[in-house]
Amino acid sequence: MDIWKKEQEFDEELYDKVDKFYKQIEGMKKVEYRPGQSMMSFDICETIGNKEILVIEAGVGIGKSWAYLVPLIYASQNKDKFKGFLISTSSIALQEQLQKEVARVSEMLGIDIDVTIAKGKNNYLCQKRLDSFLKYADKNKKYQYLREKVKEGKVNKKDYEELPAAIWKSINVDMANCSTCLRQGECVFIATRKQWKSSSNTICNHDLLLEILKRDSQDMLIKKPSVLIVDEAHNLLEKAINSYKKKLSKPILESLIYNIYNGMEEPIEENIPIIDSINQIFRMISTKAKKEYKEDAKEEIDVLDTETSGFTCTPRMKEAIKNLINELNNLEEEARRYPNTSKRFLDQITMLKDVRIIFSDLIANEKQNIYWAQFLSNTKEHIELTYVPKNISEIARNLLSDPSYGKVFTSATLTTGNNDYSYFMKGLGLDQMIGQPVFQEFSQPSPYNYDENALLYCATDVVSPKSKDRDLYLDSLTAKIDDLIETTNGRSLVLFTSKKDMQEVYRRLSEKKHDFNILVQEDGKNAEKLKEEFKQDTTSTLLATGAFWEGVDIKGESLEQVIIAKLPFPVVDPIIQERASHYADGFREVYLKEMLIKLKQGAGRLMRCGEDKGIVSILDSRAEEYAVDILSSLPFSNVTGSQEDVKEFVKQKLSHHPKEKAPEKQL
Repeated sequence: MDIWKKEQEFDEELYDKVDKFYKQIEGMKKVEYRPGQSMMSFDICETIGNKEILVIEAGVGIGKSWAYLVPLIYASQNKDKFKGFLISTSSIALQEQLQKEVARVSEMLGIDIDVTIAKGKNNYLCQKRLDSFLKYADKNKKYQYLREKVKEGKVNKKDYEELPAAIWKSINVDMANCSTCLRQGECVFIATRKQWKSSSNTICNHDLLLEILKRDSQDMLIKKPSVLIVDEAHNLLEKAINSYKKKLSKPILESLIYNIYNGMEEPIEENIPIIDSINQIFRMISTKAKKEYKEDAKEEIDVLDTETSGFTCTPRMKEAIKNLINELNNLEEEARRYPNTSKRFLDQITMLKDVRIIFSDLIANEKQNIYWAQFLSNTKEHIELTYVPKNISEIARNLLSDPSYGKVFTSATLTTGNNDYSYFMKGLGLDQMIGQPVFQEFSQPSPYNYDENALLYCATDVVSPKSKDRDLYLDSLTAKIDDLIETTNGRSLVLFTSKKDMQEVYRRLSEKKHDFNILVQEDGKNAEKLKEEFKQDTTSTLLATGAFWEGVDIKGESLEQVIIAKLPFPVVDPIIQERASHYADGFREVYLKEMLIKLKQGAGRLMRCGEDKGIVSILDSRAEEYAVDILSSLPFSNVTGSQEDVKEFVKQKLSHHPKEKAPEKQL
């Protein structure tokens, strides 16, 4: 009873401080008071004190980082009862932005606070691997200058933005030989990792958060906090899937077989039956996956640009796999009888057993994993067998089940409709959480004036994206995009779900004359530099896909229209198919909700500050069919299907509409 009383007193003390802060800024000009932000802060106060789980959507402009930083920084003053915080977000860029926000908020509150930025191993340079790279791989001496950068203390990935991704992957920390490395004493990553345990307040990314949560209490990477804040929480499930994803490739299996034969000092014959079996099975999987890749698309769901495909095992494939399992089992038994007790050899036998278990599960009636083929190098020929546990939601729930600290899950895109968190909750297993109360707070709406300053245009006169005549569709889409970007005189972000469509539309637009530049996202082009180019060239139009659906924060006249070329239904994906299979109407419960979340992210690129005005244009005739779901998910009250209304809105609200052409003189 005394413990509960103390926690309640601490709650009230923290609540009073936060309440006083928001009352102070309510009349200030430098800091904008946002009711939704203060409400969110009060919810987080309760989460800290009562060790609850809070799920809360914060609309664009709420200022959710301040909403949680204000109570966190106030709570940090109470060293006896507050152990510190862990904030996780979806990218390193957002980690660094949060670090700046912590500095701003702590200065405003007059509270000194130390915060550690924790990044994964891939973001640090390995001096041992660099030495090897410069000695053996840098034959043209092109990268010898890297030695000088290291001497200057530059060992973070951000210090090497000029390097191609493949080069960085060959010199960053990979942890393969860290435990035996003779240069541990001078390794910045190892030193940095040791410092994490002494920090009370840490900002990490989702990939590292999952690594932290996987560790047991004897191998913690950081101190256990009083509260975990998961920002951009809509990305956490995908990160969890990637964290548990594994692959089997033909070259790796062949190498394992040869290594075991070498370990037994067996002569290697030209044709080894088990190698022939592996080749046969991978050919069969590739053929079946290619066939299903072409046939398995539902009407609303794309297959373009994906490099993966599910596959079903035919009776003939099952027989071939059973034969391989027997061969693997025989080789394993033979290897165990061989008197080689080296750790490497025993580890290889264990790996062989794991491979046998995977192939056994692949043909089981009740599989433990979801399997699919990952095509290599855009060939649609060579594949890797990729798999992830079916019960990923249960795994995620177990990782998040420690009741000793509070947890907050927040993002601008957690609901699929009016305060409907069910899809997000089920994905992470929060709907089945036991031992810790879970509260779903009302979504805090954006404070921006969508009623006056924003218009949603849903075009009904564009050829359907499901048309079998691709040229007809792309011509129709290009003509509509051309009209719209001319209406706003550029200043548009055009979002695609398909790189092929984007490239074709760009080619067609490039053949037309415009008074502004048209930019396009290209493979190998730095995304941050492209965003900056788009921002600085205030009349340009940018065609993009992928990561540009979120993370683009451009205020003002550079972005006055977001054009969504096609409703972002997910590609055919074995993981989503598995999720959908548990519902009577898997399309509405999974595919439609995935689309709505992605659509909210894309539409959210438009209004980034209180002064912003503009249009979101959806150029997919299917929007009419899903109008109720779309309108309940997006914050627009002004909706039209008329392009004339778009032109009128531009004239009335935007100052950059094209000038009317002067009438031609009569001869």
